[in-house]
Amino acid sequence: MPDLIFPDPVSPDPRPELFDEAVNRALTYALRLGVPLDKPDRLRGGLEVWYLKTRFAYRVPMADVLSTLATYPGLNHQWKGGAAGRWLPR
Repeated sequence: MPDLIFPDPVSPDPRPELFDEAVNRALTYALRLGVPLDKPDRLRGGLEVWYLKTRFAYRVPMADVLSTLATYPGLNHQWKGGAAGRWLPR
C-alpha cells in the first residue's frame, strides 16, 4: 500500500501555495480593471465575478483575499507564504 501524505494537522494553512495563487491572481485582475484596493466595498464588487469564475478561488475565503489585498504595499510585490505570509518584492 502506498504511503499517504496528509497535511500537517497543526498547520492552519495546509495549502499556502493555493492562497498565494488566489491573492496574486486577484491582485492582477484588480489592477488590470483599475479596482481600488483601499476601498473594501468597491474591491469586493470588482472581484466578485473573478471569484465566481475562477475554479480554485472558492477554496480560499474571499474575505481573506480581500483583507490581504488591502495591505498591498505597491507595485512590484507579490504575496508569498499562505494566509500567514507577506508581500515580497518581485
